[in-house]
Amino acid sequence: MIKILIAEDDKLFAQTLEDFLSEEGFEITLCHDGASAHDLCYEEVFDLLLLDINMPQLNGLELLQSVREARDTTPAIYLTSYRDKATMRDGFQTGADDFLKKPVDLDELLMRIYALLRRTHKLDDCMQIGPFCYDKQQKVLRHGTEEIALTKKVAALLDLLTENPNRIVPTETIKSRLWGWDENPSDGALRVYINELKKVLGKAHIENIKGVGYRLAL
Repeated sequence: MIKILIAEDDKLFAQTLEDFLSEEGFEITLCHDGASAHDLCYEEVFDLLLLDINMPQLNGLELLQSVREARDTTPAIYLTSYRDKATMRDGFQTGADDFLKKPVDLDELLMRIYALLRRTHKLDDCMQIGPFCYDKQQKVLRHGTEEIALTKKVAALLDLLTENPNRIVPTETIKSRLWGWDENPSDGALRVYINELKKVLGKAHIENIKGVGYRLAL
């Protein structure tokens, strides 16, 4: 599971971030001052840092500079009310990977998180599908701390769909992947596997293009 440290002294905003990102399947550690965040960076391993700049005890710029001096390359995004270019320049010079101004649009934040984690190879073996993470190596879906094991056929189906996100996969292509040359493909069995995925992921993510095939909607 992707672990995110949120350092934000606005407790209401911090709680909003924690609730939103937890629902998306991330494991969140929350603190409200720079000194606590600094200690946590040395005590635990995180996949992403979300940092306010104006924090008590140690501001976000000082915090990230210290982390980078220790050769910690954990991706970091600043979330701040500062709007001047000088602060943005200082933020990037301390080693930030991205910079979002408050008030933060949570959907935009989520897109930036996914883009950054993919760019830094944190999601190489994990496909994010709504609040779920599909581990292609282990053939399990993860949602928070919950792990959902998949049968061989359902995993093969999800493998194919995740290889073609937001694209229609023809029914015949699916059948050739799920059934070997010595097996008889079954439309009824395929519908069963599709319905199993819909029950887990939700109908919105598995679209039936009538007479053509299926699409994984991200």
